[in-house]
Amino acid sequence: MKKNKLYIGFCLLLVVAMLSSCKTKQITTTSSELSVVDYTVAQVQQQQPQFSYLNISKMDIVANYGTQQLSFRATVKAVTDSLLVFSVQPLLGVEMFRLEFTPTSFRIIDKWNRKYTDNTYDFLRYSLGVDVNFNVIQALFFNQLFVVDGVVAPNQFVVETLPQEPTRLVHLATGLIQRFELVDKQMAIAKTELIVDKGRLTCTYANHRMQNGVRFPLALNITMQVGGKLADVDCQISQLEFNKSFEYSTVNLERYEKVAFSKIIP
Repeated sequence: MKKNKLYIGFCLLLVVAMLSSCKTKQITTTSSELSVVDYTVAQVQQQQPQFSYLNISKMDIVANYGTQQLSFRATVKAVTDSLLVFSVQPLLGVEMFRLEFTPTSFRIIDKWNRKYTDNTYDFLRYSLGVDVNFNVIQALFFNQLFVVDGVVAPNQFVVETLPQEPTRLVHLATGLIQRFELVDKQMAIAKTELIVDKGRLTCTYANHRMQNGVRFPLALNITMQVGGKLADVDCQISQLEFNKSFEYSTVNLERYEKVAFSKIIP
């Protein structure tokens, strides 16, 4: 049972759990003309993945935390701006856990123990002190530009250019720094960093491939560092398609027990 709970923890909490701080950390960025920021933001938004439907039918995940390593398979179904579903299948393709995100709430279903929990994003906002919402979680997984506390606009960023280093877009907010490292030629996002006083979350994207007219990373690594603790999740996608509608079967929860969040993820 302990391993089963860790599957959910890596899929959800690594994305949101470290976004809690109350002090702003300072970095040095180069001064930029607004036209440079305008151009860079426009190019990134033009090059980033854009689609209506996403169906990942095979994704292999290796998660490391301390001395523990977990390997399992997952699938992902998404309708942009409406639905994002992770299905965790540790045993022979049998779904054990499901994470469902919608614009207003998220649900975690523990099919093994026949329990589930429903929560609004206010739960995360009050728990973490940062506005973690559907758009943030979607953008992190979709390899897209975003700001946690608002909408993407050129005046939200500065361009950081340092010798011998990639170009970066940087957004500073109270208690949070967002930094997007770009692949210069394609203007695709190669790395997203969320930095707070207590640690950082880093998403690294690689192996971008064109599929159904969408250029999408087939490799995603999520690393979280909080104090002296380090965890990482490595995702390798081998089967996916875009902009093709799919059947999505909901779980009949009549025989499931509704519990508090802490009863599924302590």
